[in-house]
Order: sequence, then C-alpha cells, then structure tokens
Amino acid sequence: MANRRDLVVEQLRALADDLEELWKAATRDPAAERRKQRGWVLLTGALGAMATLASRKALTKLWPILTGEPPPAPKAPGASRRRDRESVS
Repeated sequence: MANRRDLVVEQLRALADDLEELWKAATRDPAAERRKQRGWVLLTGALGAMATLASRKALTKLWPILTGEPPPAPKAPGASRRRDRESVS
C-alpha cells in the first residue's frame, strides 16, 4: 500500500503534465508547426540532393587520380533487366 506522500507526489506530477499540455495547446499553432516541419523536410531533402551531386562530381574527378582508370560509366536504366532476360533464355 502506497503512503500518502507518494500519492501526493504522483498526483502533482500528473497535474504538472496536464498543465504543460494545456500551455502547449494554448500557445502553439498547429498549422504553423506543420509549415515549419514541411520546410525542414524540403530543406534537408535539397541539402541531401546537393551533397549527393557534389560528392559524385568530386569522386568522378578523383577516380582517375586514385586508380589511373576512367571512372565507371553509369548504367542505362533498363540494362540490368535486359541482361537478366538474356541469361534466362
């Protein structure tokens, strides 16, 4: 059986959590939060794409220096499917 002090502490914690949720609901605009979240997703996506393109460009220039060979050419989009069909036949 819990003593009186533990019950009071538990109820005060629940009250504090409820007040915090009430404060958040009263001071935050859900539409603005969604706008910020969409903006963040777009920003991280754009930065990720730019980083990918920059790293590909840098590696294309570094590959001949490091290996002495030309960089491998990108594969055609349907090339692997064609090879798979030919090997099955």
